Amino acid sequence: MIIPVLLTYLSTVDGFNLSPVANYVFTQPALKTFIRPTRSSYFGFSVNLRTSGVLVGAPQAQSDLEYQRNINETGAIYKCSFEKPTECVPYRLDRQGNTNYEDYYTNHPEIRSELKEHQMLGATVDGLGSDGAWFVACAPQLKGNTEIAYLLHGVCYLTEGVEATEEPNNLFKIKPLRGKAQQRRYGKSYNYMYGEQGFSLHVTDDGDEVLIGAPGVMDWRGTVLRYRQRAAVVPGYDPASRSNVHQEYNRWRRLTHECVVPNPIYTNVPSNSYFGYAVSSGRFLGNHKVLYVASAPQARSQHGEVIIFDYADNRTVWETVIVRYRTFVGQQFGEYFGYALLTEDFNSDGLPDLAIGAPMHSRAREHDNGVVYVFLNAGELNFELQSKLASSYELGGRFGTSLGKIGDLNRDGYGDIAIGAPFEEAGAVYIFLGSANGVPSRPSQRLVPSAAHLRTPSRQPYMFGHALSRGIDIDGNGYTDLAVGAPNGEAVYVFRSYPIVRIEARINSTKRELPEEGGVFEIAVCWSTEYPAGVPFPVALQYTLDVDGQMGRASVGNRSSPEAPHESVTVSGDPLCRQYSITVNASPTTLYKPIAIEVEFGMAATATPPKGGPFCDRCAILDPDVSNHVQERIPFKTGCRKEVCETDLKITNIRWVDIVPPFVVGSAKKVTLEVEVENAGENAYLPQVNVSVPSSLRLVHPSPSECAQSGAVRGEISILCGLNNGLPLKAFTRMKHSLTLDVTQVQPGTAFLELRLQVLTTSKEQWPRDNEVEERLLLREFSHIDIVSKTTPREANFETLTGFLNVSQLVKLHNNGPSTLSGALFLADIPLSYTPTHLGGEKSCPVVRLEDITVRSSYNETPLEVDWIQAAGGKGLLKQTFAFYSKKQPEPYYPAREEDDVPSNFEFTVVPYNVHEPELLDEKHPYAHALVGNAASARQKRSNLWLAPPTRPSSASIQLDELPTLRSVHFNCAQNLSDVECLQLQIWLPPFPVANKPIYVELQYRLNLNAIAACMREQEDIFVVQVLTDLVKPLDERKETFRIARNHPYTVVYRDVSVSTPIWIYVTSSFGGLLLLAAITYTMHRVGFFERHMRQEMEKMNRESGILDSTTDQEETAQEVSEI
Repeated sequence: MIIPVLLTYLSTVDGFNLSPVANYVFTQPALKTFIRPTRSSYFGFSVNLRTSGVLVGAPQAQSDLEYQRNINETGAIYKCSFEKPTECVPYRLDRQGNTNYEDYYTNHPEIRSELKEHQMLGATVDGLGSDGAWFVACAPQLKGNTEIAYLLHGVCYLTEGVEATEEPNNLFKIKPLRGKAQQRRYGKSYNYMYGEQGFSLHVTDDGDEVLIGAPGVMDWRGTVLRYRQRAAVVPGYDPASRSNVHQEYNRWRRLTHECVVPNPIYTNVPSNSYFGYAVSSGRFLGNHKVLYVASAPQARSQHGEVIIFDYADNRTVWETVIVRYRTFVGQQFGEYFGYALLTEDFNSDGLPDLAIGAPMHSRAREHDNGVVYVFLNAGELNFELQSKLASSYELGGRFGTSLGKIGDLNRDGYGDIAIGAPFEEAGAVYIFLGSANGVPSRPSQRLVPSAAHLRTPSRQPYMFGHALSRGIDIDGNGYTDLAVGAPNGEAVYVFRSYPIVRIEARINSTKRELPEEGGVFEIAVCWSTEYPAGVPFPVALQYTLDVDGQMGRASVGNRSSPEAPHESVTVSGDPLCRQYSITVNASPTTLYKPIAIEVEFGMAATATPPKGGPFCDRCAILDPDVSNHVQERIPFKTGCRKEVCETDLKITNIRWVDIVPPFVVGSAKKVTLEVEVENAGENAYLPQVNVSVPSSLRLVHPSPSECAQSGAVRGEISILCGLNNGLPLKAFTRMKHSLTLDVTQVQPGTAFLELRLQVLTTSKEQWPRDNEVEERLLLREFSHIDIVSKTTPREANFETLTGFLNVSQLVKLHNNGPSTLSGALFLADIPLSYTPTHLGGEKSCPVVRLEDITVRSSYNETPLEVDWIQAAGGKGLLKQTFAFYSKKQPEPYYPAREEDDVPSNFEFTVVPYNVHEPELLDEKHPYAHALVGNAASARQKRSNLWLAPPTRPSSASIQLDELPTLRSVHFNCAQNLSDVECLQLQIWLPPFPVANKPIYVELQYRLNLNAIAACMREQEDIFVVQVLTDLVKPLDERKETFRIARNHPYTVVYRDVSVSTPIWIYVTSSFGGLLLLAAITYTMHRVGFFERHMRQEMEKMNRESGILDSTTDQEETAQEVSEI
């Protein structure tokens, strides 16, 4: 949850335990220098607070050393002692002047000549609080002096202790950027030439390592150097040494100075990012090793980014490289996100949180207002933006220029933070106190330089707050103090902290109830003190005692000063009590309202820290978390058989008003619990109900007069509410009381929330057993997950492409709620090769090679661990464990049915809540029946090169259901009929809350087009490639706690169909036609189709007619012969 904070009323910011005025003020010492200063020395540009004094950087100071008499503005370090507040002496780190060791004949591997003019010595200093701890100071603009150019290398100095100012202990110069071979890289990049080592500086909290920012390395990509000391290693014999690890052996001390300079190329930051602009560190994984933080304010198109990283040995390049673990991105162009960094456990959960300054952040119609982003560490490097702190100053105060690690300032168990705004008029420093919920919206204190300490005439801006020290206890009172630098005013201010005292007050009465007529009774007002830290001492209090002030029925005796509005008391280590006699005159009409006894107290004027003047050693501040107001109510006893009423309270019913159990986590922000209470006995005075709930629940807007909510104790909080508006609950009556609870902090993974309810009264309870009831609210989790995939390219042509085709598939996972998804595993099956059936099962077609597959994945700018399982190989392959996907431009989350996000074959796979129905695709996919959890259980995935038609076609150029079956080959891992070798990708998803930020997985692989063409049949001209994705939960195989909507995009590779027909088709067709014609003719002949019956009859008739004619002729001839 993001909480924008505007500090509107600066004048009403209450002071807390830092002294409101500086207790020490150090100024630039008046030394005799050889060159007359012409501008501010920037005394106070950097500060390092120690128990004995302050080390101050003045990067534009003139030198008072003889050897540096001709060098302009060398810069200087000064040590200012608390024993001599008016004296600051130079802390000598370098006594030499400019050096020139370079010549043409010298082949030394390093550049040794130095040009110290304007070197900015003291621009950065750091170290822990004890005088014997390391002290580091840097000059980021020290130049290497060569014959042809000045190279902006920078240098840092390390000393072990700050006791000696003229000859610091074990002085060592850190200068790894001077190697001649590394000045340029890859022929043209400015590698170490303009590195500016020492631009930022940080000593780890254990005091064993130093982080040094060098934002100018390799064309201002920037890098972060790490210095540490190791046990003695003989030069040249360290088998673990890397090419970018610089080691210097100290024979006398038997140790090795080691400094690593990571190559920015492997950090994946572009040119001009300024990586290393600010640096810090913390144990972000709990008690595990230290991880490091650095900013690149010009990265991400000048939105800026902050990276949590570690150093790791890369055996491929034989260097120590930076490995990213978490990335934060700025929200506004040019806000200089990451100008300052700070790690601190603000909510006391044992995990360091992160504060990121962005002083150039601007509000509408304003400029350079500045903000500080506070990210809370939820574990496993998951961070949530808890608040965005800002000041209401409108004229460019640059809030967030500096962040001070002040520790637990008020000793309440939560880490605190100081934030500098050096351009709010003369400058200001805000103090924010941590809490269980992180950094609150309002600062506890605002520090400004007093008018008496401002120089006249004042240089504007004074820049008070430009530098903030660590919190160090300089006076031994158990509370950290703070040093603030004002470089343009050439001053350093030290603010001491006052101790916190917790006063517990209570009222003891001799009577629990009063008779109807009133009477006289005794009370005792008692105090006890507790000091969270330091040595206890007596404190003076003043208090007021008020008895029945509204009704006026009581009078108080034994007052020490009856006329005085306040009474005084001094409380030491032992409890102290004051006794008073109370006389009550009651009437029957006022018996319903108890006698209220109230005590309000505060620090006496003599024990209150002064607003000005010297520090008060015997003053303290009341802990604001402990109430300074106590109250006791004495009821009247009426209507009862005995002196004490005997009641019979019981809880008769408990009902959830606005939900129906089981409650789906995340489906509502608040729920209402209704409690019905019955009194089956006599009058119950001061009826109350006490509800014990888990700490994940909170009472919504509790009214102080009705309910009081306690702090969390062993994971529970108690809510005590008054019933019946404080009036007695009459005999044989019932009433209902409702409590509205905030359930936004309830997390999945819990089966139920257990509540214990108990009804209370000041009367005597007859049956206490039925006063307490337990209620369980059953919990369910359910998440709607969208898996949206998009493949590029969607199609390709064999005629225009040969060789390999690069394919990219971007998968976005969106959680639409209502619950956070946890314990889920994302799966993707990538087909590698297949064995076509027409080749007899002997030849395998390698479509995708293992070495051509890469994956990048991230969630919330954090890389996700990727595992690979290749079933055919019989072992798991771990590769690209922390590959990182990063969007070039912000990608908003569009609805799942947008055309640009949802490919044409979009398919919904729905499992209704609490009802299991088999899914269309999962019926044929192995994920529906078994989870390939490890290499031993992984099994070969098969496919019959077939996929069910899409259920939601769209207007894409090629549709699966439009592809001809006999001409198409479908290549995926869906079925178990034909041999397909597959590679399975597995990603265990982190807790995935409901948000607009999706999980990104980008797959990139190459298709071997030549292998595809060689394995396809001649009549096959379409090849469809699909990578199938799924989401499973090993503890929920039936998918009762989530449902998914997904699509399976594809890439189609095809070749054009030829328009000419081969000659053999014509020959075969002709021959077949002739054979068919002959067979038909023969058959028709056999059945008599060709017999012509009419003709035969006519011929027969003709023949018969001819026979008759011939007979007649013969008869006529015979007759003629006979006649003759």
